[in-house]
Amino acid sequence: MPEQVPKRLRGRPKQTDNDISMQQTIIYTASSLFKEFGYEMVTLQQIGKKCGVSKPTIYYHFAGKADLFVAAMTTMLQNVRKITAHMLDEAEHLRDGLIRLAEARLANPHGEIEMMMREAEPFLEEEQIHAIREAEHQIHDVLASHFRKAMDEKFFREEEPLFLAEAFSTLMLMGNREHDQQKYESHHVMAEKIVRVFLEGVTSSSSSELI
Repeated sequence: MPEQVPKRLRGRPKQTDNDISMQQTIIYTASSLFKEFGYEMVTLQQIGKKCGVSKPTIYYHFAGKADLFVAAMTTMLQNVRKITAHMLDEAEHLRDGLIRLAEARLANPHGEIEMMMREAEPFLEEEQIHAIREAEHQIHDVLASHFRKAMDEKFFREEEPLFLAEAFSTLMLMGNREHDQQKYESHHVMAEKIVRVFLEGVTSSSSSELI
């Protein structure tokens, strides 16, 4: 008796490689437009025109602009997480890895993501905001794991690793301000300063007991 082929359930057809490639193209294009113009100013028609596809094609892949925005944001943050992990894993010393990471962040400001989030939040549902924040939290987890290792090796004193990860991310975010960047001759010089302040603090060994 020949093997029976199960009936395909009704609904959206299984995605092909071409579908996935188009989905990635839409996400990449949307990311660029959201970064340049912000959430409110960008339309699905504008995204479709730049991708060379119709608006219904975008709706085939995404439920709407909010859904596409979440996909764009989480994709950007996942890329940041991968870069963060790679730079820290490949560095011979933690300080070197943090400098490289800070320099890369200064050259490609993470602050743009925060600005986009603030503008888009009123249009997003709670679970959509949570998905983006969770992707951001995963970047902090990568940093925290390296800081935990530094504590185990007695390079760092005992402290909450996630707190340190968020503190270092905040320092990098402050370094994104344009007027601050103009004070330094290069991103590398500013990155070194950020890492030096983070690792060594601002008190000298002779005066620390007086504060």
